[in-house]
Amino acid sequence: MAKLPSGFSLQALPIEAALSEGRNEDAKTLLVEILLTGKADGVVQCLAADMLKPPKRKRGRQKSLPRHWWEIGEQYHWMREDGVKYEETLYQLSEKFGYSETHIRKAVAEFDAVKAGQDESTRE
Repeated sequence: MAKLPSGFSLQALPIEAALSEGRNEDAKTLLVEILLTGKADGVVQCLAADMLKPPKRKRGRQKSLPRHWWEIGEQYHWMREDGVKYEETLYQLSEKFGYSETHIRKAVAEFDAVKAGQDESTRE
């Protein structure tokens, strides 16, 4: 029989399931029960350590969406459908909203990503 990977633990499965479902209190209860028996394996001990002292947050501000990304994305696609050239569309939107063309490109990319995700979820 093949050896199980080092990160695999039957004791940790219900704890990890509870954590992934957002049931943190249930996970803590299960974790304490296993730790009190004195037979917790390394994976369970790592979970306990992570729950006691969670990993540090990343430095700096959290990433935010470009301002007016929805309106910019809609108007970009409307203008492109009307036959306006790419460079002209970027220029007109940057003048209208008062942002750089880079900001406009990022807003359109965010709009396209959200739109693709929405189309994917409605297709299923």
